[in-house]
Amino acid sequence: MSDLPRICLFGLLAISAPLANAQPAFDCGKAEHGAEVAVCESSALSEMDVELARLYALALNGPNMDESRISLLKAEQRGWIKGRDECWKSDLGLERCIAVEYAFRIDAIRTGYANARSEAGASDGPFPYVCDGLGAALSVSFVTTAEPMVVLRWRENAVVLPQVPAASGAKYASSDWFGQAVEFWSKGNEAMFTPPNGAGLTCERDEIG
Repeated sequence: MSDLPRICLFGLLAISAPLANAQPAFDCGKAEHGAEVAVCESSALSEMDVELARLYALALNGPNMDESRISLLKAEQRGWIKGRDECWKSDLGLERCIAVEYAFRIDAIRTGYANARSEAGASDGPFPYVCDGLGAALSVSFVTTAEPMVVLRWRENAVVLPQVPAASGAKYASSDWFGQAVEFWSKGNEAMFTPPNGAGLTCERDEIG
């Protein structure tokens, strides 16, 4: 798992099977750990695994990837797999923890490796947002698989939120952080962000950043 402090707000997401025949990028016949078995049994998690594998391959084959960067990426991926496989220890429950881990890893590869952003797929970003009163840039990555999520990062914080119904735009929300609501509601280049223990902040996507 990443060393970055994170708030795993995932209580509203139900891991379902939107596509009965969805399969992960790895061979389920060789699944050895509970996490791998859980991914194989969930179409939603399988879709995330396919997207992560796509991003990883793009990053690995980027034009600026010398031997040292390739070694670093492979080491990061091995560390992430180890963290994912330890989700059986999480208070979130196995499937929710796995989904959070995939969302954070998708964001990390998109953020750290430019070539991962060179082709369209089931994720987007990160995009910088400027929020009145936040005092820090807000980085936003979208996971657009069948059960969409958003990854938010500001200062030392990182949050995963599931998408929830909204009359317009795209709304992501949870109330699992010690009972405090956290929301991100976007429409076009504008958004509202409610951080933990905070009031709603007006945000705008920074096209230059």
